[in-house]
Amino acid sequence: MMLENKKNNPDEVLQKVFVHPKGVLLWSIRSIEIFQERCKEDIVYLDATGSIKKKEKGSPPFYVYELVVRNPQKGSPPFPVATYLTCDHTTASVTYFLEAFLTDVARIYGREAMRSPIMLVCDGSMVLMQAICFSFAKKNLHDTINCYYQIASGKATKADFKVPVLHRCLSHIMKNAKEMCKKYAPKNYHLAMHVFGLLTTVSSLEDLEDMVQSTAVVFSSPSSGANVSKHFNNLQSWLLKKGLQLDDTVISERKPGNLEEIKGRNNFGKRYSKVISKAPLDNSGDPNSYYCKGLVGHINQYLLPYAGLWSGIMLGDLGRHGTGKAYEDYSRRYNVLKNKKTQNITEDNKTQGIMEKSQWDLKHIRISRSLTRMDDFVVQYQEKHSAMLKEYADFRKERHSECWWRNGRNASQRKRGVMSLQSASRSRSKVWPRR
Repeated sequence: MMLENKKNNPDEVLQKVFVHPKGVLLWSIRSIEIFQERCKEDIVYLDATGSIKKKEKGSPPFYVYELVVRNPQKGSPPFPVATYLTCDHTTASVTYFLEAFLTDVARIYGREAMRSPIMLVCDGSMVLMQAICFSFAKKNLHDTINCYYQIASGKATKADFKVPVLHRCLSHIMKNAKEMCKKYAPKNYHLAMHVFGLLTTVSSLEDLEDMVQSTAVVFSSPSSGANVSKHFNNLQSWLLKKGLQLDDTVISERKPGNLEEIKGRNNFGKRYSKVISKAPLDNSGDPNSYYCKGLVGHINQYLLPYAGLWSGIMLGDLGRHGTGKAYEDYSRRYNVLKNKKTQNITEDNKTQGIMEKSQWDLKHIRISRSLTRMDDFVVQYQEKHSAMLKEYADFRKERHSECWWRNGRNASQRKRGVMSLQSASRSRSKVWPRR
């Protein structure tokens, strides 16, 4: 009935309803416009959250998948440009959601707009990463990572630079590292965590190669000799140079990605497997107090093949990786983007809790309680969506006009939108962690 009564207003969100498995697709023409505006100069986030719609008898739990962009106005809530409520948690399901959204984007802006995001961030879920690659890169995850390797090794073509950068959330990576270090390096837990934090900061294949070699020598040598001492000093020097402290890395309390789901080999994995196999281990002398059986093997199998997703290799100006017109063009675009105040792509690989803030708003402001009916979810979502659109439109008018300055109004007297006021009142005592 709600679909039949649609009036095709630009802020109407209900797009499709699925009977089996149950689900709804929600976005509006105006949210598409916001997506197209923001994705050209800022990060796009994709994540899922539960506890919104109560589980039905004989049905899997319901989750809400949201595509979110950061609000360029400091202090304003992130903007969900597309939402999918469903009990079907598969790559095919999430891919359909993203493709359906991008199809509507293409109807307005043309097919070239379907690959427009510069960077996307998600957690370590294979479902989300595969869906992002299929929808935005038009490749599977394996081929997308190999494309990143081409860029990082200086062999990329113009087509490689058209593939959006997929980056795994750093807090989820550190959560994976925490579980790994507890299991394989219980006696050297803090050292192993420091070293892994160091690996996330590398910005080139060569630097990562040196760090991986030193890590392999220190943690895989049964005995302590000249090589262990040399490579331990190398790790210490890098840690001091980076100024890295374990406490600086906020570790998410959320469930980490399942590393066992990661299979296959790629160019990153082949390169660093060779480095580890050729590492000059110490096999004679006193026992090595840093020896951790299985630690380096686990890193090699489950993490290094995906180094392009969690390290700094694919962050910043990718033109630094090579020479030629393709690299020069990227550097030129990057420098233009860097001067914009509304972007955060050029910052670092620590996200700013954007997705967590959006999910908190969804559970406590946009949808105030756990629901039993999908139509109730759509009604509440539509109400808050319209309010957020109005707030965003007001901000856009203020950004392009200085009339309120001419009238002598102080910046602190500026009228704030519905979502900002509600969010501030409900989260005044809540500190949002920097991820």
